[in-house]
Amino acid sequence: MEGTKYFSIAWTDVTGSRMLLKLCIVYVVLAQLLNSVSACTCSWGASDQRQICDASYAFRAVVEEEIPQTPEIPDWARDEPDVNPDNFIYFYKYRVKVEEVFKKPTSVHVSGTIIVQTPRMPGMCVLTLPVGNEVLLTGFGDGNTAWDANACSWVQMWEEVTSDSKMMLRKGIESIDCSAIARPRWSG
Repeated sequence: MEGTKYFSIAWTDVTGSRMLLKLCIVYVVLAQLLNSVSACTCSWGASDQRQICDASYAFRAVVEEEIPQTPEIPDWARDEPDVNPDNFIYFYKYRVKVEEVFKKPTSVHVSGTIIVQTPRMPGMCVLTLPVGNEVLLTGFGDGNTAWDANACSWVQMWEEVTSDSKMMLRKGIESIDCSAIARPRWSG
């Protein structure tokens, strides 16, 4: 009888340890998933054609200036002495002069100067634009408040864009069979 009692106590300890181990594994997995939610994830190996297919817009443009932003400090942080106001500026905004339009939403007219915003936070794929330079600029959005671009967008100095890519851009999205171009793998 005593052996059975000892076995019962030992079995409870083993199952309790297994339960604790399972809970630890679940905790680690959840912590990893929650941590990766804010990570920047871009595709690797996307061809120029694939990047144009996936973008909402593509422009040749001159980045004229960075527009200063006012921090959007929440109420809870306003009276805190150690709060850095720059931590509450979420986007860079740029005034950009469009020189050539390669792709845009059909219902949108694009000409002259536009506003492009890029994220400031690393987890949001931070991107700064080179003020005073001519660039190929692709990204997302319809220009409602601003055109969006991030580190995953195809942003390149115009002089460094290959002549083949320039020719492809000038032929237009209609000349590309986007369904025939393989999608790249994703990585973070």
